[in-house]
Amino acid sequence: MEIITSLDQLNITDKTSVALGNFDGIHIGHREVFRAALDAANEKDLKSLCFTFSNHPFNFILRRDDSDPDAVKLICTEDEKIALIEEIGFDILANVPFDEHIMKMQAHDFFSDIVIDKLNAAHVSVGFNYTYGARATGRPDTLRGECEAAGIGVSIHDAVIVDGDVVSSTLIREMIATGNMEMTAKLLGRPYSFTGTVKHGKRLGSRMGIPTINIPAPDRQMLPPNGVYFSRILINGETYSSVSNIGVNPTVNDDRRRKTIETNIFDFDDDAYGREVTVYFDHFSRGERKFRNQEELFAQIARDCENAQNYRKK
Repeated sequence: MEIITSLDQLNITDKTSVALGNFDGIHIGHREVFRAALDAANEKDLKSLCFTFSNHPFNFILRRDDSDPDAVKLICTEDEKIALIEEIGFDILANVPFDEHIMKMQAHDFFSDIVIDKLNAAHVSVGFNYTYGARATGRPDTLRGECEAAGIGVSIHDAVIVDGDVVSSTLIREMIATGNMEMTAKLLGRPYSFTGTVKHGKRLGSRMGIPTINIPAPDRQMLPPNGVYFSRILINGETYSSVSNIGVNPTVNDDRRRKTIETNIFDFDDDAYGREVTVYFDHFSRGERKFRNQEELFAQIARDCENAQNYRKK
């Protein structure tokens, strides 16, 4: 997949079928937009192209950086977003910054200057709530009229409904914030996960014969509530069942400022230090709490591991 990271680099000579959107999280609603773009590319012998932003427009518009607690947190990192779009099968990804120039473009100018001139679109696919142009004046009906006038195809997709709710990044954030990992996975079409490099920790689980790894909790990605989760971990291409704790480990840690993801891994006897791993969160089990001593903590870890194994047997 060809990756383009700035508007200045955009000069597509082949005719394209374009999926337009912020695509925050790459959820199952987004995949419908992608599917239509890819189908049109196959039917009309076009290059398939995904046009999206490398930063969140709301954060840029409201001038919120990563350190701002009110900044919109990511559902997946930029690297994960790129990997997912490549896996879906696009020929080209235009992953450009949302900046002052794009923010101030009128809707018609965005369509003519970017969609037609830079992307060379012959077909456009968007979702039911897509907006573009300054103050979001461009809407799906606006886009339909622009496409018809330009003689290019357009697909506008209805909302995807799951359990009576419209699938959206906002809903997914609500599910993550409440620890509902099952519904989060249903809306995303994949389990919620974090990827990081294994750091040295206190290795408490290792004293119980359960290998334990730690990765720093990401700053920019949305975190579920502190607590214990039944999880799986991907290490060197192999997936292992595990139990993960998100939080500060208050029983043994005096530093309450920095969260970690500590994972106890079943049936694993290798050293993962320094490796990049991905932890998948399947089920929220209990909240994090401080125990009176390490013996109580170890007893609870043993119960958590037993509960996790029973969960896998269901």
